[in-house]
Amino acid sequence: LAPVAAAATPSRALPPTSPVAQTAAVNGLLDAFGRGVADLQRSASTPGGSSRPSLTAAEATSIARSSGRLQDWIDDHPIARTAASLQSDDVWKVSFVSRAADRSEKVEAEVFVEDDSGEITEVRTGPQVAWFMARGHDDAFGRSLNTAPIWTALCVAFLLPLLRFRRLLSLRTLDLLAVLGFTLSWIWFQKGEIFTSVPLQYLPLGYLGGRLAWIGVRRARQLAREADPDADAGAAPVAEAAPAPARPSLANWCPTWLVVSVLAAVLVLRWGLNAFDSNVIDVGYAGVIGADLIQEGATPYGNFPENCGRCDTYGPLTYMTYVPFRALLGWSGRWDDLPAAHGAATFFDLLALAGMLLLGRRLGGWRLGALLALAWAAVPWSAYTLESNANDALVGALLAWGLAFAARPFMRGLGVTLAVAAKFTPAVLLPLWFRHPFPRARRSGARRRVALFAAGIAAGVAATGWVLLLDGLDGVRAIWSRTIGYQADRESPFSVWGQYPGLRPLQIAIGVAVLLAAVALVRWPRRLDLLSMAAFSGALLIGAQVVLEHWFYLYIPWFLPFVLAVVVPEWPHRAAPRRAAAADALPADPVPVAS
Repeated sequence: LAPVAAAATPSRALPPTSPVAQTAAVNGLLDAFGRGVADLQRSASTPGGSSRPSLTAAEATSIARSSGRLQDWIDDHPIARTAASLQSDDVWKVSFVSRAADRSEKVEAEVFVEDDSGEITEVRTGPQVAWFMARGHDDAFGRSLNTAPIWTALCVAFLLPLLRFRRLLSLRTLDLLAVLGFTLSWIWFQKGEIFTSVPLQYLPLGYLGGRLAWIGVRRARQLAREADPDADAGAAPVAEAAPAPARPSLANWCPTWLVVSVLAAVLVLRWGLNAFDSNVIDVGYAGVIGADLIQEGATPYGNFPENCGRCDTYGPLTYMTYVPFRALLGWSGRWDDLPAAHGAATFFDLLALAGMLLLGRRLGGWRLGALLALAWAAVPWSAYTLESNANDALVGALLAWGLAFAARPFMRGLGVTLAVAAKFTPAVLLPLWFRHPFPRARRSGARRRVALFAAGIAAGVAATGWVLLLDGLDGVRAIWSRTIGYQADRESPFSVWGQYPGLRPLQIAIGVAVLLAAVALVRWPRRLDLLSMAAFSGALLIGAQVVLEHWFYLYIPWFLPFVLAVVVPEWPHRAAPRRAAAADALPADPVPVAS
């Protein structure tokens, strides 16, 4: 601006001699200054400064069309028009737009072309246009956890201590491999190939769901035969069966000191990554916003800001659990590092670890507890949740604690209710958890157990439901449309139902079957123990996840405690009493008959 100002400044040789002349000179200086600022603003608003682009829009479009990925997509999705615009970073964005019969338009693909070099820097097709998580960015979830050395180390730390080398070729080994089997789908997800990754995720889901259901049914039949060994007509005489061990055991090669050492090393790795190399996804951001609203005396439902307008889709407990961390660690009001989200995610992980430790301790002692805690900590999926600073570990933690206190109806009802208040899907477990999973319990105390279970549900509702009343009845009226209603109408490419809408009848059929199974478990099987309860719980929860419109790897910790509780211990075999052979049933010596 100096030349402009100098040109507009009156010459020293002709100084103004009157106030009018002085005012005119000052006005001229200000006008010149304003014109100079406007010129600079126009120059700065032009992409690449004042230099002209190297490519024209037509040239950028022609280069974009040379992409093989683009051609593969638009061959099946006819394009009505294209649009090219030069971005502020000197990169052309070329959009390929389709047009429906109702004249509505949809961006089918975007290709980014560097202006200087003419190179294609990124291609987005289909769901990748709208979904950032579908583009295959390594830093979207987990960051350094996604590297091959760390992921492989966690898989080894999970699998190796749990193997039984004397029975390596067994269904139990296959069960453990199935838990890690989601890795195959995850590899394709990391590449942005969600049309491959999504179908692959149903292989381990289907296997684990079917396997848990089969274990539950088999156990129920064993309990039924034990209760009534002579149910079959014409049954042979029964011999006494050998007494079965009362508690699950642990046939494992790994000594306790090694289990504890590996557990400590894994925890240091996980929590170190969370502290120094993790990101907070929208789930953690939503938790902090919801906690802030609760602190201000407002219900989360319907009050979220525009940059996270549909983040009020979780249960009230989810937002409540962030309140202490929001109060202690603060919040800047922006989506920054969010220390409160880091603190909450670490707390959820600790709560789940403690729940698995307690569950194993109550099942078979501290050694089993340490092994279950290691299994939770080492499996990559719980670490994936932690390094994304999501809230999904909270569901697994609450269900683990509920299973650990399954003998106490009040705690069982409270645990499952709190899980429902965090994420609504565990509601499918309510009919099953209504039952007392100890077949030898006295029938005289049945009514008291039902009352205690109902009291646990009431306590859970009272402890979390008040959040809906912070704005009068607005939260009550909004919660359905903002949560379950929104999820039911949501469109997502992260399920086969979203990718292939023609499969909708199958989705409905599976959902109905899961609901019927949940209701049937209120009466069948007649006898229920802790193993069958854990197995059926895992099967129901997996079945409910299979029909979700949006499924992601962060949901694995929901059912993980049930899988580990069923697979890791050596449960006592409830064999039916041994039937005597026909020759053994006859007397050794003939009995004389009177003539």
